[in-house]
Amino acid sequence: MSELTDELQYILNWLKSTNLDFFDCYNPGLTRQQIDEITKDLPFRLSEEIYELYQWRNGTADLGYNNGYLPLYFLFPEQLRADVICSFCSLQDSVDIYKTLREATSDEYWNQKWFPIAAYESKKMLYVVGDLDPSPVYLWDVDCLEDSVRVYKNLISMISVIAECCEFTLYQLIPDQDGEEDDMIIRIDEEKLELEKEIYRKYNS
Repeated sequence: MSELTDELQYILNWLKSTNLDFFDCYNPGLTRQQIDEITKDLPFRLSEEIYELYQWRNGTADLGYNNGYLPLYFLFPEQLRADVICSFCSLQDSVDIYKTLREATSDEYWNQKWFPIAAYESKKMLYVVGDLDPSPVYLWDVDCLEDSVRVYKNLISMISVIAECCEFTLYQLIPDQDGEEDDMIIRIDEEKLELEKEIYRKYNS
């Protein structure tokens, strides 16, 4: 396995060790041939990092309750501060979202090479840029269209940040005050915010 796949698997293993009721809520990965077929109509090529991400797992499954427990969706750091669930999009959904945004949003606000990989109920998107290998990871907010910002140097830097934060116990599993009974969410330990910043700078300098 490569470094990216190793780090992704580390996060998944951390989730399993942290939450006894955790169940794997991600779709099985795709082959390169399947990725090629799904993305064949895109006007750009995705980076090798994105190929590896979708070969590892193909987004979050829509499973709802499983034996009384909600799946613990967690992969991208922005989830820690979001009021809505951040969904790791399946590749098929990412392509559909891309096509919808290209048709509905002017070039001023959505570039034809921006490709979404995660969505916050369509309110925010994490996206990469086609034909860049590797590509930086950007955050796009539908309520602030003109403020699309780079949040990570590339995909491996983002996943490395979250894996190291898991390793140093910066994240806490706590009850979701806004959810149903027994719902749990992951939040950063506010006493460790400075360490999080150090880890972020380590991988994004």
